[in-house]
Amino acid sequence: MSKNGSPLAMPFARSAVNPGVSPGQGQPPYLPPWIYPPVQFVPIDETKYVPLPAIGAQAAVVQFQVPHGNNGIINTYGNNFVGGGWTEGSGEIVWQIFRDQALTNAVKGYNNILASLGSPASPTRHPSGFRIFENEFITLVIKNVSVVVAGQLSGGRFAGWYYPKIYENPNIFV
Repeated sequence: MSKNGSPLAMPFARSAVNPGVSPGQGQPPYLPPWIYPPVQFVPIDETKYVPLPAIGAQAAVVQFQVPHGNNGIINTYGNNFVGGGWTEGSGEIVWQIFRDQALTNAVKGYNNILASLGSPASPTRHPSGFRIFENEFITLVIKNVSVVVAGQLSGGRFAGWYYPKIYENPNIFV
């Protein structure tokens, strides 16, 4: 809570929007909802394991759609390989994270993942993560380049939060 009793999770005007108010003068600064979850946030925690696809094939490990009226942030994620016949970083298995159902729009920096980013049980927390937007399909895909299939699995996890899109516009609270 701020000095004036208003919760810090609520967005307020920046001094650029309202020059008469600056942080420390009775109103807290605007806190972007992708940095600090607002009161109306909804947690995201999607986890799944799938069988390793055949050589040359790919499979969706985890997929979900961002709800209408919401945007969000994924700041914790994991992927792993369970079983034998693969060496971390070899390129025999490649993971990708996509923003669309057609699997053509990869998240910047996540088009060629050659190693585990933690695991679903112990995922990596990224300080900035990546933002997700209304109605997008977010998908973790595994591609089997050259591992002989023998009952192996691949797991994935996405965690973060959704927030109402109204928090994207700080001017509504001026």
